[in-house]
Amino acid sequence: MHIQFDFKVLYLVAALLGGLTACASYTGKMREMRDAYAAGDYSRALESLGKSGLKDNSSDTLLWQLESAMILDRQGQFESSRKFLLEADKTVDELYTVSISKTASTFVSNESAADYEGEDYEKVAIHSILAHQFIGLGKISEAAVEARKINNKLYEINQKYDAEHRNKYGEDAHARYLSALIYESRGECDNAIIDYKKALDLYDGGFSRYIKGGLPTGLVQGLARCLLIRQRAVDLKSLIANYDSVIGHGKAANLPGQGGLVVVHELGEVAVKHAQDFFISAGKQLVRFSYPVIAPGQIYDQGTGVEIEKIGEIHGENTAYLDAIAADALEDRRGRLVAKQMARLLIKGQLNYQAEKNFGPLAGLAANVITAATETADTRSWTTLPKAFYITRAQLGPGTYKVKIKTNGKINTIKSITIKKGQLILMRGVG
Repeated sequence: MHIQFDFKVLYLVAALLGGLTACASYTGKMREMRDAYAAGDYSRALESLGKSGLKDNSSDTLLWQLESAMILDRQGQFESSRKFLLEADKTVDELYTVSISKTASTFVSNESAADYEGEDYEKVAIHSILAHQFIGLGKISEAAVEARKINNKLYEINQKYDAEHRNKYGEDAHARYLSALIYESRGECDNAIIDYKKALDLYDGGFSRYIKGGLPTGLVQGLARCLLIRQRAVDLKSLIANYDSVIGHGKAANLPGQGGLVVVHELGEVAVKHAQDFFISAGKQLVRFSYPVIAPGQIYDQGTGVEIEKIGEIHGENTAYLDAIAADALEDRRGRLVAKQMARLLIKGQLNYQAEKNFGPLAGLAANVITAATETADTRSWTTLPKAFYITRAQLGPGTYKVKIKTNGKINTIKSITIKKGQLILMRGVG
């Protein structure tokens, strides 16, 4: 008996099954947790995370650690949060070499069958969050260590890939800026100058695609101040020539005696992954391609900055837009995914052929529908990671100031701070 294949029916069945698998995707499964987290209901977010099954699924160990770390951080349980972040960093290193058995399983099902190793930007962000957390706790030396690890980790990651397939996100300007601020706050201006210059080059170059609002003016002011302190007249003259309006129209001479307040802000939640699918027919086989994609969302940064009594409001500046970094990271990885997916589809094609040959056309059709439906994108990601980092710099002379720190409209801190001559105080804001 000969059965005529109706590809319209095949497409419909595959789409229906694909929809069912999509509903079971990580993005869908974690929606309740994300909603609670975004609403600031961290107890409910933690409860929802506990019911998700991540903790008991060995392939999701890294996700359990990362999501737990951010919820606990927002609850103020910094020691517990830090423990999860350090465990996550260790897990990333352990998964560097994926086991042969796990890799093989992805060739006959989909990427979700493998251990989640983390996106490259997520591996780096572990150290960003640790650095911010240490700043918030006043542990500046520990923050300096984590800030240096950010670009070290990026360098290690990119060495895995050949020159033609390295990530666009190869250096992190926010990390350089953060490191420079830490050095400046410790009075180590020579080291601060090095990192300020590197950050400036990055923001003026390729990293400009990962910020909104242009070059952070606080960075230029910090560099000018350190150059003045170290009496780097030639470098300062060049900086003023290029950025005089940013420094303050000839007011640079007042900077050495001024210190000030710097606040590192974390805003919102990073955009989540979604599956992007398309189908093609090849002979009797329906082939489904499915890739994870991220659509960068809008940054709502109203009310991000500091309000200083009798001085006014100073707005924060975007120093890293993680949605854009995440989207680029997936695009860079797409080429590496395609080769792996093509090999997997060839194997699935052989399975479909053998099913039809051995059991008839209906068995071949059923096998094709199943293999198409299981070819779904891996939408797992660190969903509680912030959407963006901001830095607010307030140049202040010696004195006592009543300060209100606001992040994304949320008041984080209201307190009085005393600044000594030339002192730079670092704080953290989240929202």
